[in-house]
Amino acid sequence: MLKRIIYDVKKYEYKLDLVWFILFPLFNLVYILANHIYKKGFDLTIALDTQIPLVPIFVIPYIYWYIYMIVGYFIISITNRKEYMRSMLGLFLGMWISYIIYFIFPTEIVRPTLMDNSFFNSIINIIYISDRPFNCFPSLHVLGTYFVMRYTKKENNKYIYFYTRVVGVLIILSTVFIKQHFVLDAVAAIVLVEIINIIIRKISDERLDKFLNMPYLILQRITIYSRKFVEIGSNDKI
Repeated sequence: MLKRIIYDVKKYEYKLDLVWFILFPLFNLVYILANHIYKKGFDLTIALDTQIPLVPIFVIPYIYWYIYMIVGYFIISITNRKEYMRSMLGLFLGMWISYIIYFIFPTEIVRPTLMDNSFFNSIINIIYISDRPFNCFPSLHVLGTYFVMRYTKKENNKYIYFYTRVVGVLIILSTVFIKQHFVLDAVAAIVLVEIINIIIRKISDERLDKFLNMPYLILQRITIYSRKFVEIGSNDKI
């Protein structure tokens, strides 16, 4: 019965898998909170940071990150559902580890003053105004990007593979080229993904199925309760 409800309803297949992605912006509310409780943070500048210039055009891949994440995780979901669930759990774990670090080890980056009002500089200024210069370590931009890069496989589609690699590298570089992050922020995010990947690889397929089926079970129960409610209402009228 359960198998029929979950897997025979093709119109919901994959669509409800994407429900997990809704949690991503909800969790991000914690980042907003962490970004507004400190007035000072640690400076993680290293010698390499001082050699990296501001390259305004890199603001394009930086803001493209939001589209990249949606496209990337959608591709992963329709390619391999279990890998999608594994990468999604890894992303959530990485985000919460990052949030804990933000609260106990706040960092602060000194941003340059942009004097001219060129198109790219104007966009960067909007980012600077909306996103305070705190909580850089590790970079969530790099964390999400690297998860997409790790879970798109060349054997599935070489064009998508190269797309996620090329655009992913540009996004990672953009975090330092528009002075949103230190070099160590990007390195820490990549290391964190690799560590988390080792952990989530130990999750069994049976447990992954439980996570994948959860939205379908919830839909099933909502449908059952809705029908009972309608039936009760109809009986009362009679």
